[in-house]
Amino acid sequence: MADSLGYSIFLKPDDVVRAFEARGTLQPTVRWSEMMHENHAVAFTVAKITKLDLLRSVQISIDDILRNGGTFEDWKGAILPEMKKAGWWGAVANADLTGTPDTIIVNDRRLRTIYNTNVAMSMASGHWARIQRQKDVYPYLRYLPSTSEHKRPLHKTWYGILLPVDHPFWQTHFPPNGWGCKCHFEQVSERKMKRMGWTITPDSELPQNSRTFTDATGRQFAVPDGIDPGFSYNPGTAHLRAVAAKAVASLRAATDAGMDASADRTLREIIADAAFDQFLGAPHGAFPVAILDPAQQEAMQARSRVIIMPDGVYRKQRGDMQDISAGHPELTTADYRLLPDIVSRALVIAQQGDNKLIFFADEAGNIWKAVVRQDAGDELPVLVSFHRSRPRNIAAETRNLTILMDRRQ
Repeated sequence: MADSLGYSIFLKPDDVVRAFEARGTLQPTVRWSEMMHENHAVAFTVAKITKLDLLRSVQISIDDILRNGGTFEDWKGAILPEMKKAGWWGAVANADLTGTPDTIIVNDRRLRTIYNTNVAMSMASGHWARIQRQKDVYPYLRYLPSTSEHKRPLHKTWYGILLPVDHPFWQTHFPPNGWGCKCHFEQVSERKMKRMGWTITPDSELPQNSRTFTDATGRQFAVPDGIDPGFSYNPGTAHLRAVAAKAVASLRAATDAGMDASADRTLREIIADAAFDQFLGAPHGAFPVAILDPAQQEAMQARSRVIIMPDGVYRKQRGDMQDISAGHPELTTADYRLLPDIVSRALVIAQQGDNKLIFFADEAGNIWKAVVRQDAGDELPVLVSFHRSRPRNIAAETRNLTILMDRRQ
């Protein structure tokens, strides 16, 4: 019997595979709670498997299912001989293999948990990438009932919740929300919402209660009621952080090796991807946005040529920190996608102090100002300000600064 993946039927396999591929690091664990939340987006683990060769075999076998299709029985048939050969089947009392002196039971139920969890979380991450690509046309998500015969009572109270794609609720309650949870969602257009007579769920009607969970490392997490520990995060957002971190690492390696053309091409692909839309919709972590040339790096004493925009800067930009700055909420995603060109094709570059560069550029019919700073405690130079400007402002704002480049003549 085929596995129940009904609402994933139109999901692009590439999105799922990319989410799974991001988890390239093998991480042996004894208890599932040793890896929580976004850690699962950057490393692959199976609790009670500490042998890397067996862990790699499990990873490869799941990757094959995600790429080429198949059921739990297909996966089990492929991986079970290797598990038995390694001694990871039945009653296992091998601390070198399991990481614990206790005897553990490895049976069909444990295999199904491994399979379902990895496939479901990769599917959820793939769905989130698609959701972000389509949110201009389908700006809302609606929580749909579980397909399980026995539905969780608290999850049933969430059925029908309708909220914008980037509402914080989806950062903790995007399904699946527990072991074996089969709740799902639909992406809804404004037209369908009105036709069906649906309304956006008020924040006052959203679930509020949570409890504290302590993981195997002693760290504490607030886990919303009704969600199993380890599931109270959005795997798509976590995947984005993994993508952003790997992107930064790749760009740094390319620029360090002098592969500037490759670095520039990669950066533009990243900025054009739906992952960038996702970051701007629910900022968390940092995203690469531009690349300094070697002279600029030397001038501002930057530790890398890769410029990042941290979530805190973007939240200030969009006006979330009114006590600090009114920000620039008028800027669109298309405006932020101009940043690679604003830095690489600037009209004027001025230096302020030892660690700050100011870029003025003429792009897409506007004059833009971008400020990049390298702080002593930061590993990478940071975009700290970005907004539209005017031609007459350039002279006034650079009058007492060192001009590194001026292409206006």
